[in-house]
Amino acid sequence: MIALQITATTPHGVVLSRPWGVALDGLLASVLWHRRKWAARAAGENFTYQHSQTPETLDLPLARCGDPEHEADWHWMATFADLHPHPQDATEPDIRWRSSRTDRTRLQHLSPVIGSQAVSDSTGRYQRRIVPVMAHPATRLTWRAVGDPDRIRDLLTDLPSIGKHRGVGEGLVTHWEVSETPDVPDWVAGHEHEPGVLGRTAPPRCLDHPGRGTGPLGAATVRPPYLHPASRTTAYHPAR
Repeated sequence: MIALQITATTPHGVVLSRPWGVALDGLLASVLWHRRKWAARAAGENFTYQHSQTPETLDLPLARCGDPEHEADWHWMATFADLHPHPQDATEPDIRWRSSRTDRTRLQHLSPVIGSQAVSDSTGRYQRRIVPVMAHPATRLTWRAVGDPDRIRDLLTDLPSIGKHRGVGEGLVTHWEVSETPDVPDWVAGHEHEPGVLGRTAPPRCLDHPGRGTGPLGAATVRPPYLHPASRTTAYHPAR
């Protein structure tokens, strides 16, 4: 495991639901999970995510901060995406518009007969909508991490796009690059963006100077799957 910098070229920017970037450990975990699902499907097995159960800890090619046997707030040594620097002429955020329309075919799984009054494009709760999407016009995203560069490169080949609204062309990644950074200390590579600001959610025990160069202190998940409460703990949010 060595200190690394991972760079994604995103010519059209990326759409996010949070004020900071996509977590690298979450991206790698998603690839491993999808590979397992496809392998199970090929073998004729049923393999699904059980949200009511404690998530399995996947073997990511990253170093760990903390002892999983004794510290519930342990996490992978990898940052969230750094969206800086932005192009000088960029407007932040870039508002893009998407349309949303009820899928009648899927509704027919619930009811075989759906009248025009129940589902209308112009009135009612199922009407067609125009939705604003907040995109970040960053043409290059960077992460820091401590991990196995070859295994990380292999997993990244399965990620042609990242972020939200990928199905309509957002978050396109045209090139991934994994560079070794032996001059960067491991702790810094696993937690901070340049120039020394917190780049991921981290419990207070991780920080030498809690509250300095960080976001606010609150409740946050510290490892994937980030939407599951299993790893929720008191943690500082990223500074950006």
